[in-house]
Amino acid sequence: MVIDKPDSHFIFVFHSNHVSGRYNYINYEGKDLTNKEYLEHWGKFVSFGSPKEIDALARALDTYVEQKIIPCIKYDRTPIKNLGLTECVLCVYCDDRQRDEVWAILKEHGVMIKAWVYERETVEKWSPGGVLLEKWIASHNLSEFQADQVREGARQKFAEMFKYPELTFRGIEQ
Repeated sequence: MVIDKPDSHFIFVFHSNHVSGRYNYINYEGKDLTNKEYLEHWGKFVSFGSPKEIDALARALDTYVEQKIIPCIKYDRTPIKNLGLTECVLCVYCDDRQRDEVWAILKEHGVMIKAWVYERETVEKWSPGGVLLEKWIASHNLSEFQADQVREGARQKFAEMFKYPELTFRGIEQ
């Protein structure tokens, strides 16, 4: 099910039962991942293209999300210019233990570059001092005080998200 909220930069593809709260897509073989397992195994294939190309690919992959073969997809509505991007990014999420199966599907749909990123790497890049957070701060011409507030907010967010490694991770919120 494509979730396209016009006020959001991102468009999501979730299983229809996730939207109603009856399904946590962050799982492996039907078992929800703990925070520890999430950081150890969860990641995404990353692909780039024009808004039209990425939207068409995501919509073609929606059937695999409904079949619970692909857990979730997130993609840009437009390129994120303040991060220096000229193309949209499509993220196809899965557990690394199902990575080969998901890659085969992406390849069937014309994805040529096999780019995999673990979520723990994404967390590092958006944490204080991380390349993406610092690039975002620089692109907004924030004062040093404002930049420090953004860094502290990121630090608190990630500290809270992963405070209890034994708890089930609930994932990307819309």
